[in-house]
Amino acid sequence: MENLEKFLNKFIGPIAQKMNNSKFFSALSEAFMRTTPITLGVAVLMIIGNFPIPQWITFLAETGLSTHFNAALGATINLLSVYVCFNFAYIYSKKREHDPLPAGLLAIASFFILMPQSIQTFSFESPITEFPAQTTVIASNNVEAFASQYTGGTGLFVAIITGFLTAVLYDFFIRKNLTIKMPSSVPTNVSESLSPSILSGLILIVFFSIRVVFSYTSFDNIFAFITTFIQMPLQVLTGSPIAIILIFTIANMLWFFGIHPNMVYGVVMPVLTANMLANMTAYQEHKELPFLAMAIISFICGNAFGGQGSTYGLAISMFTAKSERYKALFKLAGPPVIFNVNEPLVFGMPLMLNPTFFLPMVLSPLLMGGAAWGLLTILDFSKYNPLISLPWTTPAPIVMALKGGLPYLLIFIVVLIINVAVWFPFFKIADNKEYAKEQEAID
Repeated sequence: MENLEKFLNKFIGPIAQKMNNSKFFSALSEAFMRTTPITLGVAVLMIIGNFPIPQWITFLAETGLSTHFNAALGATINLLSVYVCFNFAYIYSKKREHDPLPAGLLAIASFFILMPQSIQTFSFESPITEFPAQTTVIASNNVEAFASQYTGGTGLFVAIITGFLTAVLYDFFIRKNLTIKMPSSVPTNVSESLSPSILSGLILIVFFSIRVVFSYTSFDNIFAFITTFIQMPLQVLTGSPIAIILIFTIANMLWFFGIHPNMVYGVVMPVLTANMLANMTAYQEHKELPFLAMAIISFICGNAFGGQGSTYGLAISMFTAKSERYKALFKLAGPPVIFNVNEPLVFGMPLMLNPTFFLPMVLSPLLMGGAAWGLLTILDFSKYNPLISLPWTTPAPIVMALKGGLPYLLIFIVVLIINVAVWFPFFKIADNKEYAKEQEAID
């Protein structure tokens, strides 16, 4: 373990230090960290609204409370890109010693300028006098609206680009003195609001131009371009267990760089769903499950072990924290991880663009999926029941015990040990550095 830590400190340490000294990476890291009040605050509601008891889920649906829990989720996690966009521009401008509030507001405005602002709806007519019925469209309308798919995780990469570009342009135009100088007799709040008027117009023109350019392409908007550009190479990767392991590894890698894995899952989930249905049909007909390995490996490599990135191992490693920062973070963000709600941990550490945690993010699905695949060849899974479906917040050992019995629990134990072994050395590096900083501050 000591030799591994020395190796990581020697080769990853300089990269981490260089990234930490960069205003881009330091501002981006802080932008995610400052979303912690939102992600941590809504974690309680997410657990309550999705608590893994079927009767409770039914009760929420029948009383209409599930709609309100979904609304809380929509106003927080599904608006995460907006918050990150504002934070990034605000913090970067602050590091450049400018008034940061106009930059943050301009970033949000620019983000929404780039976003599609209408949704097409259709009215249908189905004559019942014919067989088969011929459905025809009788009317279509464009409803003014912002799609929440772009304000949440799917739009995160565009939000990062927008926040950074806004802040860079804001800094550039200020240094070119493109601000309005107001007399000293003008109140401060009026002066501060009018001063960036010229550069604000220029920045918004830039993003307006980007929007227009993409409107003349087949993508129609920059969000679709980013999604398609990343998704197309992934469309050939669905199929075998090896492909599933690679897909979840890519998803973790993209998540590390701030690109939401929904861009991957948007392509993969239809195929996975079809395969899951094939397993259910085979089980009902008492046949061998055609996609047993893929079902088990996709569950283990996905969000079941503490959310995206499989952070059960990280949360368990945090029991050994010496630094006050990580002790406090563990108390706040550790319990939600049990229910696969790890946004407070992901953004609180942070894990994104933090070079110390790049390897465990990438290695977790490779090692965990590989171990599960190997165990499948020697364990009896004839009693595996694909018909059992539980909410995504159900802890992994409960799901695995109910669906596969003792063999699945054995896989859970082995995979959990691997998960902890992958995260532990990297967490100790981060914890030791944070502890050293705290001791230095005390001295």
